[in-house]
Amino acid sequence: MVTKVKREKPELGRSFRLLWLSVTSSCTGDGMFLTAFPLLAALLTRDPVLISGITISTKLPWLLFSLFTGAISDRMDRRKLMIGADATRCIIVGILAALIATDQATIWILYACSFLLGTCETLHTNCAQAIIPALVKQDQLIEANARFTSAQVTSAQFVGPSLGVVLFNASSVLPFAADAITFASSAVLVKAIPDEHGVERPTTRIRDDMLDGIRFLRDNLVLRRLTFILTLLNFFYFAAAALLVLYTTDILNSGKITFTALSVGAAAGTVTSRFIVTRLSITMNATQTVLLSLWVWAISSIGIAFTSNRYIAIASYILLGVGNGLWTIINTTLRQQITPDRMLGRMNAAFRTISWGVVPFGAAFGGLTARYLGLRGPFIIFALVMIACAVFGKSLLKPLTAHENN
Repeated sequence: MVTKVKREKPELGRSFRLLWLSVTSSCTGDGMFLTAFPLLAALLTRDPVLISGITISTKLPWLLFSLFTGAISDRMDRRKLMIGADATRCIIVGILAALIATDQATIWILYACSFLLGTCETLHTNCAQAIIPALVKQDQLIEANARFTSAQVTSAQFVGPSLGVVLFNASSVLPFAADAITFASSAVLVKAIPDEHGVERPTTRIRDDMLDGIRFLRDNLVLRRLTFILTLLNFFYFAAAALLVLYTTDILNSGKITFTALSVGAAAGTVTSRFIVTRLSITMNATQTVLLSLWVWAISSIGIAFTSNRYIAIASYILLGVGNGLWTIINTTLRQQITPDRMLGRMNAAFRTISWGVVPFGAAFGGLTARYLGLRGPFIIFALVMIACAVFGKSLLKPLTAHENN
């Protein structure tokens, strides 16, 4: 008789559990406001340009303030900064809920609130990722980042949006009131993390700290190459993703249910990758896992670009999510392992400023490409770029291979 040995999950400690719960609560709030804001905007105006301004005002802080909030996160207690960000967001959505209840909300107030919430999000995210290495051991980083990423995706793309829609249908005030509760809960959970993870006393100007993050990224060949790959992928992915609604209606000949299934499918794939990556880490090194993620992306992008069948499209988006999850977990772990703790906030901020700063330009490129080459154009270009990245992946990842061999 063969006895099955049960594989136990590694114990990451109480501090990490508190962080995980805090991120789950905070990202649920993010998911609710990212869903409820456009719905509320549609009640205030039918102008598509004004409605799209909600997305712009929410994402613009990543381009404007990520370097600054990253530098701040390396100079001050990250716990206190996260608590401050959550408390500020709680107050903002609480005030907005009151304005909605008294019929005083305008589109311009929504812009201001979404901009402030986006700014707080840059601070909270930079601090949350930078504090992980202080809460777990080095050999637990992959598992910790897998759980962290899973919590972010599940909360922000599953739970939050679903709650946001249900509550908004009941009353336009409810999602914002509930949002305030999630941010308050997150702040309480972070406060419970023991205050034993101090930061070095700053001896430089904050302007120099901001530039230090860029210099560190520039001078490290592995980080520079990872940044280049993600910047390239984000540009062409969002060129296609910006047109997902039209892709659903005009190419798949489907409606809201399929549109939701595509988004949820991608999120489900990302969550699934959390269970895959911990097993892959036993037999594959970081270079091999990143290369695998590029091939998964390439295969899924081909399915997305050339199908007119909604079921194939949904399956392809699930696969795309798996590739995204594998990339994100390993990429995050590598950045944490390579970067000294005192530089993590600044380096992550520089990394995001560059790799995510191209998103608005990618969306504009997608719109122009669709106008002149047809709606499939951006999706086909994305697939071709992904195939090229996978084919030349070994060459692109040579710095990472050399790093692992040293």
